[in-house]
Amino acid sequence: MRRLSISFMVAAATVLIVALNCGFKGEAPSYQQARDNRVERAIVKSAVWATDEEIRRLAEIIEKKYGSQIELISRKYYTRPEDIKAIAIVESLTDENAESSAGAVGLMGVKRTTGREMGFDDVERPLNNLKAGTKYYKMLLNKFKDRELALAAYNLGPGKVGIGLNNGFDPETIDYIWKIRRVRRLVI
Repeated sequence: MRRLSISFMVAAATVLIVALNCGFKGEAPSYQQARDNRVERAIVKSAVWATDEEIRRLAEIIEKKYGSQIELISRKYYTRPEDIKAIAIVESLTDENAESSAGAVGLMGVKRTTGREMGFDDVERPLNNLKAGTKYYKMLLNKFKDRELALAAYNLGPGKVGIGLNNGFDPETIDYIWKIRRVRRLVI
């Protein structure tokens, strides 16, 4: 069943790529082809990452445990709750004790230094993690004025995205963006 689901997702990603490329007349320049290949790889990578059923299960977990708190925190920081839930699912698979090799912890994968910068010393506590992560995401939204760029900065860091923008950075090439989009679509 899982192979069938993955095959379906890869096929859907391929159809999406073809649909996105239908607007081109004639032969695409070589730089465009390179970009399209990176986008295609990002889409496929995000499709293989988790099935829709797995994402829905994680969405139910986050909703049951933290749905009302996420709603309140999102209102406080003027963010969309589905973005916050999606970030928590992609960053930690809803594991409150998650810790990345880069030192990001908790539901929203907040680094301790970032948590302190956002005014929260104990980001290991789930609610503080959600608050710090949401406040940080809102800061990135204000800085980049674009939801996709803010998400890219949440994943890569604002410095890398800022430098990348000067060099033709395209957030579509990041599988993190495609994961977030898929999760947002399936979040309760």
